[in-house]
Amino acid sequence: MNTMSDENKIIIMSDGTGKTAKRLMDAVLAQYSKNGVEYSIADIYQQVRDKKTIDAILKVIEDEYLVIFSIISEDLAHYLHQQLSARSILHLNVLEPMLGTMSKFLGVHPNYEPGILQIIDERYYRKIDAIGYTVEHDDGRGSFINQADLVLVGLSRTCKTPISMYLACNFGMKVANIPVVADEGMTRHLLDQIAPVKKSKVFGLMMMPEVLLHVREERLTYLAHSTQSQAELSSYFDLREIRAEHRYCRQLFASQEWDTIDVTRRAIEEISMEILDRLGHKP
Repeated sequence: MNTMSDENKIIIMSDGTGKTAKRLMDAVLAQYSKNGVEYSIADIYQQVRDKKTIDAILKVIEDEYLVIFSIISEDLAHYLHQQLSARSILHLNVLEPMLGTMSKFLGVHPNYEPGILQIIDERYYRKIDAIGYTVEHDDGRGSFINQADLVLVGLSRTCKTPISMYLACNFGMKVANIPVVADEGMTRHLLDQIAPVKKSKVFGLMMMPEVLLHVREERLTYLAHSTQSQAELSSYFDLREIRAEHRYCRQLFASQEWDTIDVTRRAIEEISMEILDRLGHKP
């Protein structure tokens, strides 16, 4: 039984990032893990999209190498196959068998567009990063406010968190949200926090006091579990206090020249689309 020695090298060539070929190779080689298989990847060549690039790569690889490639262009893949065959270099086009079978099954030819999976992957990982960032920067937390694509500020229970998560999950936006408290000291702290962020990325959320009162009353059971703690939170759902907070917020937003959005009785999706529109962000 033959095993691969330390001298056995694998080259990966791709018209994208090479991740597709690498994953398939890893999946196959895993089946040989109990046989003492030893190999190493000599190099991964990315963005291989013309014959000139192929020729340059072929000049530096040895005939004993195994070449695994994922190149969607039929002409380019055929050219590479010819060049490798001429030198008797063992090679495999990982896309060819699946594309051939899938074309027969679907009855149509593929688009032959390189880099599509890379675009999908990048979009996916961008969303994952955005979700992680948004969770870490919820309710005034987090230390990288300067990386935010958007900062939402507003009174407690004005939908900051659900809007933030909706934008992160659906549009890959890094969103920080910070509560506004009607206190000069807290306001100075808030302004210091968002100082690195452009004003155009800061949005103030407003809600009619009467509606906000109702929202807070529904939330009260989660905030307080005893008569004493409910008494201590009385100002939290006192309409006069909420109206005073509302005035404070409106004055703060105006003084800072932040974009303001009324979220009263509006769907999260609708509010989010308005924010994106104002930012000039294309969904």
